[in-house]
Amino acid sequence: MIRFLRIGAFILLGLCVLGGAGIVALQVAISRGAFTAQLDRALENATGRRITYGAIGVRFGLRPRIALSNTAIANIPGGSQPDFARIGRFEVTLALVPLIAGRVEIDSLFLSDAQIILERDAEGRGNWVFAAGREASSSGGGVSIASVEIESSRILLPGSPVGAIDIDTLHIARDTPEDPLELDGRIRLDGEALTIAARLGREADGALPLEAAVSGDGLHARAKGRWPHGMDTAGWSLDLDAEVDSAAVPRLAARFDRTLPPLGSLSLSARLGPGSPWPAMSDLTLRVGATDLAALLPGLRIARAELRAESFEAPATISAQGWRGTADLGLHATLPPLRRIMEEETLPIEATLTSGRARLDLSGPVQRDFDLSGTTFEARLTTPDLALLGPVPGVALPRMTGVTANARLRGLFTRTMQFDGLAITANALEASGDVRLTLAARPSLTGQVSARRLDLDALGGGAGASTVRRGAATRVIPDLPLPVAMLREMDASLRVAATQLVAGGTTWRDVSGTVALANGRLTVDPFAVTTPGGPVGGRLQIDASGAVPRVALRLDSRGRGLDMAALRRAFGVPAGFQGVAELALDLHGQGATTRALAATLSGEAGIAMVGGRFTGATALRIGPDLIRALLPRGTPSGGLALRCLAVRLSAENGVASSQALLMEGEFGRIDGSLALNLRDETIAARLLPDVRLMGVTVRAPVTIGGTLAEPRIGVEPGAALAHVIGDTVANRLWRSSTVEFLRGATGSTPPGGDCGPALTLARLGRAGTMPEAAATPIPLVPREIQGTAQEVVRGIGGLLGGRRR
Repeated sequence: MIRFLRIGAFILLGLCVLGGAGIVALQVAISRGAFTAQLDRALENATGRRITYGAIGVRFGLRPRIALSNTAIANIPGGSQPDFARIGRFEVTLALVPLIAGRVEIDSLFLSDAQIILERDAEGRGNWVFAAGREASSSGGGVSIASVEIESSRILLPGSPVGAIDIDTLHIARDTPEDPLELDGRIRLDGEALTIAARLGREADGALPLEAAVSGDGLHARAKGRWPHGMDTAGWSLDLDAEVDSAAVPRLAARFDRTLPPLGSLSLSARLGPGSPWPAMSDLTLRVGATDLAALLPGLRIARAELRAESFEAPATISAQGWRGTADLGLHATLPPLRRIMEEETLPIEATLTSGRARLDLSGPVQRDFDLSGTTFEARLTTPDLALLGPVPGVALPRMTGVTANARLRGLFTRTMQFDGLAITANALEASGDVRLTLAARPSLTGQVSARRLDLDALGGGAGASTVRRGAATRVIPDLPLPVAMLREMDASLRVAATQLVAGGTTWRDVSGTVALANGRLTVDPFAVTTPGGPVGGRLQIDASGAVPRVALRLDSRGRGLDMAALRRAFGVPAGFQGVAELALDLHGQGATTRALAATLSGEAGIAMVGGRFTGATALRIGPDLIRALLPRGTPSGGLALRCLAVRLSAENGVASSQALLMEGEFGRIDGSLALNLRDETIAARLLPDVRLMGVTVRAPVTIGGTLAEPRIGVEPGAALAHVIGDTVANRLWRSSTVEFLRGATGSTPPGGDCGPALTLARLGRAGTMPEAAATPIPLVPREIQGTAQEVVRGIGGLLGGRRR
């Protein structure tokens, strides 16, 4: 028995040795090409393609494996390249039992260092679909692949937006042809590393059930539906969802040669369906998360934005919410259908921007890349109050109600916006012009504006008037803040004009000026305006760059001068002068309020009038008493004729003194000296009326003291002066001729002299009209008949051959 066992063992060992030797001999024979022709026919029959290869190795067993190197698989007829694939290493593991039965079933396929091209022929058949060769097809055979493993390879996609897919690892498998195909791996899409997973069911009605997910650095995408065999296959659909975080957006845009502003996170959802040449799309929604657009426009932020389209053929809509500064912003826009956006270069757009109750409607053509910098929109703005829009440009805008504005707008959502053909109507304004607004840390405004009507009182809300009334009991100069806040917030270069301007309850006409504002320094030079009494012009400067604003004003009357009666009627001032006066101002000071500005006022001011009449009224509360003191005989109902009126005041640091103070007429002459302390509004004056009574000149000094609000007559000059001088100007003022006169230290004629020199001083040195020389009064002839007597004397002189004078 033992012997038979030993014989059986030796026989079995011999068979194994013979079998192993046979396998080795077969492998050597295959490697030397003994079966190359048969293998080529078998591969061609299995794939329907011509396959060439280099070295070949075979491993026998229950799962025979064939390994090929430098393999090339032919492409389908009409392919862009002759080879469907070129593979550095190609391994095929076969199923043994089907192979014994004459069928080729590939258990697994391994590719490494491969380059594969995926494309379709003219009939839409993909080159990745392998059909059996002639022999196999005659018997109904084919090829079945259970799994595919790919490493370190590349897939080319000609004609696709994505040119190539680099595969790090990719595994494709299904147990039987009826089972779903499962895919997972790591790939690089144009350099973007992605992890993919998909499940593809068996084809039915030209489509395959699909579930897929793709994830990468900052992005996730999902697809579910029926993947088409061809894009024109009926009945397929695919639901897509994708999210991209804010860091991945610019990176992905750059891979598609696009440049986007720094957007927040993106999410996309859509449904794809049959269509040609592009798939049909429906239920598209693109959302943008919170985005800081300060690089595009300082302070601009978007909370969210959304693009919606029912289909490629339906108009798309955009909505967004955000803010700039403290102003909330909203956007709603209607776009053309997405198919037009993809095919046409210029697209018509209608949009509405809102901020609170303000609304801006826009319409115009936009380039397909949505670059708005060169687009011109027809724009219409409506807002219940312009001040509500101040936070949008970042400046404090005045209150202006019922605003409607139209313009051609360029540069929307850029740093520089141009408003051409601007037309504004509001409760306080009707204007037109061309304006450019530059939005930066300091916004700037340039251009030209012409207003038919401008009501500054309505813009200011009347706050100034109430302030004046409250302070009128003790002070005359109101304590109003200077409007310098806006000067510190923006720059401007404007030519402005207004046909009608309302300010202080008074209508001004033909206002014009050139405004230059930079870094808090405002210059209006030149400016001109027609007051109720006549035209004036000059130059205004406000320097608000420092802690304390500085103001300088030069103002001169133009033409014949100012109609005093018209000014009295317009401003309600009871001072009774009739005639035409010349005005000259050259003043400067500093302070944040009108009262602080007056307390530092320096410069010159003068008023000169030739001819006219004095009616006797005065703005001072002591007016009636003062008139009786200056003109004992009173003022006739028709007033008194004037030869001249000349007043010039010189101010330094809020203390003003007269350099000329003269009124001369048929009543005689009144001159004197005046000092004002604008810091506390105290007054000191001594007036010398040279009044002729029955041909005799009467000189009776009149002194005034107290304050502008409460002046008093007959105050002792020294006591009045004590209220005027301050410690910073006491010495200068004490040495002046005005003070000497007030002290009564001299009996000289007060500064100003007669009409000629006094008028020259009042005009600040400029030449002007002078009155005719006054006739010598006839002694003992009453003032009331001096004119008639002078004519009689001149007539007698003529008869006697005398010289008229």
